[in-house]
Amino acid sequence: MKARAYAYSGDWVSDCPREGCGNVEHLFDRKNPRDPSSSRTVQKTMFFCSYCRTVAEIEWPSNMSDIMDVLMKRPVPHNRNWYPQDHPTAIKFRIEHGQTVQDLIDESAEHGVV
Repeated sequence: MKARAYAYSGDWVSDCPREGCGNVEHLFDRKNPRDPSSSRTVQKTMFFCSYCRTVAEIEWPSNMSDIMDVLMKRPVPHNRNWYPQDHPTAIKFRIEHGQTVQDLIDESAEHGVV
């Protein structure tokens, strides 16, 4: 059982891989958790569910930084999304999934973001 990382509103998150849980966790920790303005910079190596306490490996995309380079150019955070191929959440809500970096670039260009 692995937690599959995806970008949602510019943050890397994962759904809990335990069937029936439904929780989503951020996959980066803040440098200073007491400072809400601190950027998320510490990448987690394991998924820990704060609801059901499931622990799992995280499946990261190999081109994560390239994906984020494209997404962070989008001015509106809720448009900064990327899901891996066949991700259950993307399928359930009929959201694009498995997009390549070039697909993201083309999609941004269609909306005037270069």
